[in-house]
Amino acid sequence: MKRIFFLLSFIFILQSSGFSQHFPIYSQYMLNGLAINPAYAGSRDVLSASLLWRKQWVGMPGAPNIFSLGAHMPFRNERLAAGLLIYDEKIGFERSTGIFGNYAYRVRLGNGKLSLGLKGGGNLLKELDNKISLRDPTPDKAFENIKESRFLPNFGVGAYYVSSKYFIGLSIPTILTYTTSGTTSKTEYNSFNILFTTGYLWKLSDQFKLKPSTLVKYKLNSSMQFDLNMNMIFFEGDILWIGASYRNNDAIVGLFEIQVSRKFRLGYSYDYTMGPLSNSNNGSHEILIRYEWRDKVNTLNPLYF
Repeated sequence: MKRIFFLLSFIFILQSSGFSQHFPIYSQYMLNGLAINPAYAGSRDVLSASLLWRKQWVGMPGAPNIFSLGAHMPFRNERLAAGLLIYDEKIGFERSTGIFGNYAYRVRLGNGKLSLGLKGGGNLLKELDNKISLRDPTPDKAFENIKESRFLPNFGVGAYYVSSKYFIGLSIPTILTYTTSGTTSKTEYNSFNILFTTGYLWKLSDQFKLKPSTLVKYKLNSSMQFDLNMNMIFFEGDILWIGASYRNNDAIVGLFEIQVSRKFRLGYSYDYTMGPLSNSNNGSHEILIRYEWRDKVNTLNPLYF
């Protein structure tokens, strides 16, 4: 009975959001900004690379599992920047491998920098027939040799402004929407997600700072989703970050980050699931490692945004 419930839950999720139009949203998006906004490319003013692994809804068969790698940097002409994002996500018996190039144009504006970004690439979708197990031993041709795959191109746009005290971002990570049925894919243009992000830094002392932030996701003909986040930053050099996040109708998140060195940062988050799936899983885990080739601090604000 539980397996039937899980299957029906995933069918509902895939139908309501569309697996082929799906893009991953992470709890640690502040450390992985390239995943939600192409204009984030180059914002660290050095070569910055992030490695992330997320296991969602632990204990639920077929739950999402994602691995991603992102890197971005400015050119010698500091107005130009580029980035690359690669991820591999498995949901149920489907697998999506995405690769996207990002480009940003940056200009000084007031006390900060305004960046306009573009991204282009696509997702390779595959059905994993080896993940399907049937209770009835009688062969079913509908589940035999499921090896369909298709490549779905996509692109996105974004804007990002950052100063020493705050940031504001607005993006459409994927403009094209695909509705798949059998071997065909239908393209739509009116079902994309609009993401708005902002955050602020309060420096109370050299030993303690507060950084509230939010992410709002809006989709036409759908309810709005938002994250409310608060990070506390401890010690001189901003070594320890402890925070919490509330995602409406979804999860409460605990965040932990440590700045191991000027170049190396480690983050961990745990999502406590709310809603109808709260009794069917043991939460979600996310681990992120970021490394930056940073020999000197010459950025507007190298560590907070």
